[in-house]
Amino acid sequence: MSTTKPRIENPETEKIEWLSRLNDLFLLVEGWVEESGWRTRRTTKPVTEAALGRYEVPLLLMERGGVEIVLSPIARTSADSDRVVDLYLMPGYDDVASLHFEGGRWRVRHASPFDPAAPRTVAEGERLPLEEATTNRILDAVAAHAQPSKPRSA
Repeated sequence: MSTTKPRIENPETEKIEWLSRLNDLFLLVEGWVEESGWRTRRTTKPVTEAALGRYEVPLLLMERGGVEIVLSPIARTSADSDRVVDLYLMPGYDDVASLHFEGGRWRVRHASPFDPAAPRTVAEGERLPLEEATTNRILDAVAAHAQPSKPRSA
């Protein structure tokens, strides 16, 4: 059994498709979380992948009540999945959830260190369809238990 990913025939086309899918995802999540009182802001970060080279991806920063969470694309391809985007609690980059594009839709796997009955790590979490209710439930649980970030000095 081969564990290598198929070679990408046209990296530029793949990169354009990936960035378009990220934009669609971010628009969806922005709408959901802004309706729930989160402030959002987009920025970018560079990534480098063997198959796609170096390029810029968007980041979605979300803040409510001093709690900061970032939606951060990790890779177009990974060892176990395609299209990986992680959700982190800032400023420590504590992993809250991981999104994977599977079967034509985004799915989310999350952990809750605040709920003793929930999985403790993202890898142990059940993959659920990415929906508004799931997204807001995850963010609300994090916000309810997280320590607000300290203001950044100028």
